[in-house]
Amino acid sequence: MARKAAETAFQSIGLGYDLTVDLKLKFCKKASNLITIADHDHVRDVAVPGGVLVRNVPKYIKCDKGERMRFASDVLSFQQMSEQFNQEMSLSGKIPSGHFNVAFEFTTGWQKDAANTKTLAFDGVFITLYNVALEKSQVMLCDHVKQAVPSSWDPPALAKFIETYGTHIIVGVKMGGKDVVYMKQMHSSGLQPIELQQKLKELANKMLLEETQHKTNYDKLNKSEKIFKEHGLASMDMFQTSSYSEVEFQDIKFICKRKGGKLNSNLSHSEWCQTVQSEPDVISMSFIPITSLLSGVNGSGYLTHAINLYLRCTYKN
Repeated sequence: MARKAAETAFQSIGLGYDLTVDLKLKFCKKASNLITIADHDHVRDVAVPGGVLVRNVPKYIKCDKGERMRFASDVLSFQQMSEQFNQEMSLSGKIPSGHFNVAFEFTTGWQKDAANTKTLAFDGVFITLYNVALEKSQVMLCDHVKQAVPSSWDPPALAKFIETYGTHIIVGVKMGGKDVVYMKQMHSSGLQPIELQQKLKELANKMLLEETQHKTNYDKLNKSEKIFKEHGLASMDMFQTSSYSEVEFQDIKFICKRKGGKLNSNLSHSEWCQTVQSEPDVISMSFIPITSLLSGVNGSGYLTHAINLYLRCTYKN
């Protein structure tokens, strides 16, 4: 699994991606590489953590060893957090990505989600085994991509372009795992940012530093419930989603999520950490917009407008 993940990560560089979906290698637009780079014929073998050797990697793709870190965000507004998520992906702007929506479990469209949300924050452990990235160089769209750009305002043709090539181009992938507690506060909650940050830190410490192994998912949820009640969060609803634990109280939701490693909720944090190297996953990506490479292409204005509308109006799980 580690070998396949590494090979797929290297192969993803230069592929198209639809930014409205979560960050998963299986969502890459695999039809063809979208960019052309000088010196593309020179290749070499690259070793990545875990004893995996990836063969015939183009010279313009680099690989650096990552690190393990604990990171806690500030308590931010919806727009500020969306902008922070975008900056992590080397993008500007405040329009939410699929990665952002999935992290905080937003499902109703960004205008409504933003209107209903008071603040957001997260605290977690991020294990980056290695970074795969395009060397900084002048890149250009391949001719077949330029030729596929509709020359007029043709909605079906524009939709087909986005479906085929995506909205952005992958130029970086971070592989590893993350174990994160996400928090979202509704407007009806009266807790102040400093109080929220303290609660989040205490809860994350408990979840991330707890070493007790739990034999069943029921026990895991009971453990979570005990932790939350210990911190004065007695009035709450707990339920299972794609997360391994989720709690609501007084119009504040705490969501515990893992990505990479064995996704078995019975594992303690330290046990889970030991599985990341053998079962890594994407924890972040870097992109450049396709529209940034359209200078001089006939129909570029129509495609730029179509992609902007698509990113604003589309929500996908």
